[in-house]
Amino acid sequence: MSAFRNATICAAWLVMLTACGGSSSDSAAPEPPVTPDTGLLRKVTSDAEFEASLKSGLTAVQDADGMALSVGGAPAPLGPNNFTGTYTQEPNVDEFDAVRYDGEHLYVAPRRYLDCCFIRPAADGAIGTGDAPERSIRILSTDPDQGAARLAGEIPLEDNVSVQGMYLASGRLFALTGESVYGSHGEFWADFALWAPERLGYRVYDVSDPGAPVLEADVKIDGIFVDSRRIGDIVYIVSRYTPSIDGLVYHVTTPEQQQSNEEILAAVTLDDLLPKITVNDVSTALVRPQDCFVTNTGDDAGYPVITSVTAVSIGDPATSRTTCYNEEAYGVYVAEGALYFTESRPQPALNRYDTRIHKFALTGTDLAYRGSIDIEGQVWRGDQADFRMSEHAGDLRVLASAFDWNNDDFVDHKLYMLRESGTSPELVIVAELPNATRPAEIGKPNEALYGVRFLADTAYAVTFERIDPLYVIDLADPADPRIAGEMLIPGFSDFLHPVSEDLLLGLGVGDEGGIKLELFDVSEMAQPLSRGRVTLGQRGSFSEAQYDRHAFTYQQVSANVDRFTVPAELQNVAGASRNVESGLYLFEIRNKDMPSFATLEHVGAIIPDVEAFGLPPVAARSRAYLHTDTVFLVRDETVWAAFWDTPSIVNGPF
Repeated sequence: MSAFRNATICAAWLVMLTACGGSSSDSAAPEPPVTPDTGLLRKVTSDAEFEASLKSGLTAVQDADGMALSVGGAPAPLGPNNFTGTYTQEPNVDEFDAVRYDGEHLYVAPRRYLDCCFIRPAADGAIGTGDAPERSIRILSTDPDQGAARLAGEIPLEDNVSVQGMYLASGRLFALTGESVYGSHGEFWADFALWAPERLGYRVYDVSDPGAPVLEADVKIDGIFVDSRRIGDIVYIVSRYTPSIDGLVYHVTTPEQQQSNEEILAAVTLDDLLPKITVNDVSTALVRPQDCFVTNTGDDAGYPVITSVTAVSIGDPATSRTTCYNEEAYGVYVAEGALYFTESRPQPALNRYDTRIHKFALTGTDLAYRGSIDIEGQVWRGDQADFRMSEHAGDLRVLASAFDWNNDDFVDHKLYMLRESGTSPELVIVAELPNATRPAEIGKPNEALYGVRFLADTAYAVTFERIDPLYVIDLADPADPRIAGEMLIPGFSDFLHPVSEDLLLGLGVGDEGGIKLELFDVSEMAQPLSRGRVTLGQRGSFSEAQYDRHAFTYQQVSANVDRFTVPAELQNVAGASRNVESGLYLFEIRNKDMPSFATLEHVGAIIPDVEAFGLPPVAARSRAYLHTDTVFLVRDETVWAAFWDTPSIVNGPF
């Protein structure tokens, strides 16, 4: 496999795209004029055009590596009783997760793989062993005053159904389902032929009575689940689909294979190429060609992948609208009023990948194509790299990394300020950084880009090779962004959280290993300072929150104090019985209203004795919810509870 192909897979390809229609809105922005010669996307004009594009993608000759030769935020708002929910990048854009909390009930989906012979307490509190129980979504009623929970209901699941994640809204539980688990993003995902014959879907339950959930809709969709977001009543589901055609060679490398494919496809109809949606056992086509987009550059072959976005109203889950797009996409950023999609674009002559960005304005269920642009470098690299994109006042801010393996300094990071042109469906560059006037680079030579966070008129970026520079970038003038300040500290931060306008929290790795948490004072942009750091464990320690923001929990307690929790697996812990400690670690930020006096304090840890109950010593999935002074810890499917001031006294499992 070539270095170029390796760079592709390591860098990012994952998928995202969406466009879901609905009735137009009077408040939607007017669309710029679109002609066949403008815009990098165009609406499909006929069934024949869409069929030809799909078949072209399935017959394109590829090289040996399978490449066609022709080719920032806040915690969820606190409830009235001061409980936390699911952490999201944007305050009003909900993100699916396998555990949800509404202040009264915990909804816990089973992990996305099967296991056997684990132990769970019975309804009477007794602990039993034996074969794994039937898989189900557990619904637990919580009692924060007593630091307790009890089983209130269950939603059974078939053995071949995996819950990707859930939403809670309007007394309904919206469960995103799939039949297979493909794990993390990577080379396996990039091979479209491997996951061609597959299905995803969703189920919507009325849970107004948690003890007796009622199924309102059971929907199956041909394809593989990719990602999802919820804005208001609308859930957007992104999926990928490749037609599964008997006899077709999916990695064409010779003219003979191409000719054979053309002969097979000549007998295939458009209906054979399109995915289906099955609603309560009634199947129809998932997409209509006239609701889809194709590339508009004139010199690209079609693509064998259909990326679809299905928009579903939680209040009317049996009805949906789907738009598809047959370019490959590998990233998404969703603002409250816009959807942005990124696609990796190969530049073989330069031995690098660049990024194509498409923008769709969003008003309710109305989606309007607003424009596109190609920029140098890569944006999406999996995990939490969507923090590299942010919309503010109508402008899109993007941090991209351009790799040049022929240069001693093999990576350069660039900030783009992008805006709609207003006269055509294009995004235009308002400014770049570095530039001729401000040539200072973002990052030292060969430093990779780690934590990124855009907040209003400021961006924070962490790069790292041997030391950890934190850059503060002033974006107040979109036409003239500038590096306002930087500081050098040991280690690096994968994840950045805004404490206030003047304080920033970093979570990452210490210079000698271990999990590092650091509080930064950014009240003076030109001179960011550290107000303290805490390191947990030693080399080999890690926290799920480093790559999954949903494992991070943050609670605003008062004007001066915030609380947050971080799950961790610590190595080489002094005094630990087995040299490994697994738990939930509790912190407070004090004096946050006075940045120069602010402190970061490690106040304790919840370490459940899981082995006493026959449970795995290390959790595959950890979530925590703070409800006033009570902490509910969810390890895999099991729930524990403790009070904030006495975390060593652990109640459960429930």
